[in-house]
Formats: sequence, C-alpha cells, structure tokens
Amino acid sequence: MLSVVIRDYEVRDFKDIVAIDAEAFGDRNPVYDAYIYVTFGSDLIVADLGGAVVGYIALVDYGKEAKIISFAVKREFRGKGIGSKLLKAAIERCKQRGKERILLEVRVSNVVAQRLYKKNGFKIIDVIPNYYNDGEDAYLMALDLKGQ
Repeated sequence: MLSVVIRDYEVRDFKDIVAIDAEAFGDRNPVYDAYIYVTFGSDLIVADLGGAVVGYIALVDYGKEAKIISFAVKREFRGKGIGSKLLKAAIERCKQRGKERILLEVRVSNVVAQRLYKKNGFKIIDVIPNYYNDGEDAYLMALDLKGQ
C-alpha cells in the first residue's frame, strides 16, 4: 500500500495539479482549471506521495451544500485506493462543516468513477443532456449527509 498523505493544498502544489488536470481532462485548459480550483474552491485537498501531488479533489461551498467541481488521480496511481481516500476526506470535511448534501457531475460513460461514487453513498438524481463540450450527457449525483 502506498503511504499517501491526504492534506490541504499548498501553493507549491499548483504545477502538479495542472499536470494531473491536463492528463485527466485534456479537452480543457489545465492552467485555467487549476486557477479556478485555487481561487473559487472552498476546499482543495491533495494526495501527497513523497512531496509530489498524485491526486486532488476540489469542492465549492454552496451554503448547506458542497459541490465537487473536479476530482482526478494521476493515471499511473489509479486503482490504488487514492481516489477513495480523497473522496472520503472530502465527505468527512463536508460533514464536519455541517453540509447537508454533496453534489457532482460525472460523464455517463465514466463507469469507474460512478462505481466509486456509488460505493460511497452517492445516487444518480438527474441526467444533464449535452453537459460536456463533446456533447456527452452527465449524471448529476448527490450524497445526502443529513443524519450521517
């Protein structure tokens, strides 16, 4: 098992997040995306492996709700439990802050991500037609935190 540390974002992590974003979401502008996460994300949590960021999750605070706006793990580290650790840390943080629900969008074709979300209690609550630049639909998923 990799000894990954889940921690808050630090300025030195920016370039690693840009690289992970570019690898995971090549159709977007990774520098702009990372800037948005840092500037508007209420939380940016990273997975640190020996001083290098190998994954991140970015959330925005919407009062009683939080929304995961981006979540990625470096390709070579996928399938090793890092994404699960990041998601659990984000869920725990939301609970501690009194959030009632966490929302996210995921590609209809991204079955691996959907499986991770469902395993952690998220449910599909809607379909958003043509959500992505290439015209693919998204599932809107939610995790109800009330009573947890």
